[in-house]
Amino acid sequence: MRRVYSAADLADAHILLGLLIQRGIAARVLQQHARGGLGELPFAETAPEVWIEDDADFERARAVVRAYETAHNEAASRRCPACGEASPASFDVCWNCGGRL
Repeated sequence: MRRVYSAADLADAHILLGLLIQRGIAARVLQQHARGGLGELPFAETAPEVWIEDDADFERARAVVRAYETAHNEAASRRCPACGEASPASFDVCWNCGGRL
């Protein structure tokens, strides 16, 4: 088994797990309930992790992870039509030039 992803939260881990399974990569989420130890354990030690079962699938799994992260990051920001600067998707006004997004 090999870790391919440390998730921000449990939902994030299960989304990626589903993507891996759709592509025929056997995987599982570990540390699903570790957040209960937050405060007693360091934050990084409680994050849900996605592990693949067969190390031979590592490169294919990493490609799925990269595609997921790219799509997630692009959805989290928008480009300003006036100046081209990236702003968070929740912004209505560009942080750089004040233009309407």
